[in-house]
Amino acid sequence: MPIGRDSKMQNFRVVVMGTGGVGKSSIISKFMNDKFTEVHKETIEELHRHQMRFDSGSVEIDILDTAGSLQFPAMRKLAIATGDAFFLVFSANNPESFEIVKHLRDEIKEQKQKGQYSIVVVANKTDLDIEENHSHAVTESVVCMDWEEKFITTSAKTGDNIECVFQALEDKIRERMVNLKKKRLSFFRRISMPVMRMTKSETATTALVEIKPRPQSMKN
Repeated sequence: MPIGRDSKMQNFRVVVMGTGGVGKSSIISKFMNDKFTEVHKETIEELHRHQMRFDSGSVEIDILDTAGSLQFPAMRKLAIATGDAFFLVFSANNPESFEIVKHLRDEIKEQKQKGQYSIVVVANKTDLDIEENHSHAVTESVVCMDWEEKFITTSAKTGDNIECVFQALEDKIRERMVNLKKKRLSFFRRISMPVMRMTKSETATTALVEIKPRPQSMKN
C-alpha cells in the first residue's frame, strides 16, 4: 500500500540525541533547509515538522532535537518514551562522544520494548581530518555486528549522506503503516458486523389498555 495523502501517519517522531557539539542541529538544518552554520548554538529542545518523501509516497514526521547535556534526565526520559526512531549522533573526530551514544542506547533499550523503535547511529563531521587512531572502522563494526543497528557516516557541512540518514527510516515507517492498516481494517470489520435482531418472543411489548368509564345504571 503506497504511503499517500489518505494514509499519512501523524506523530511519527524521530528523536535526535548525542552530546553537545556533535552536529545534531546542523544535520537537521541541512536536511530540512539545506543550510549549515559554523556557529555552535546550545540546544535545550526543539521540535520540527517535516514531510519526508519515499519511493512509496510521503509522510509527515516530527523531528525532536534534544539537549546535548545529560543534565536533563526527565526531558531525556520523556523524549525516549515518545520516540519511534532515534538518531544517535557522535563526532567522527571525537571518540569520547561515542561513549555517550553507548549510554543513550542503553537507556533506550531499558525504556522501550524490542520492536517498538528503530536506531540509526550517525558518525558526523567526516569532512574533518581524522587521525588513524580515531578511525571509525572499529566503531562501525561494533554498531553493525554487535549492536545490529544501522550505521551511517555524514557531514552536515558538505551534506554528505544526510538524506541517507532519514531514508534509513523508510522500512520502519512502512512497518508502522502496515500495522495501522491492519488495525483499521479490524476496526471496520467489527463495526460492519450485522446486528442480531431479537425474535418476537424476545421482544418486549407493552400493551396500551384503554380505560373506559363504567356505564351508568339504567333508570326505571
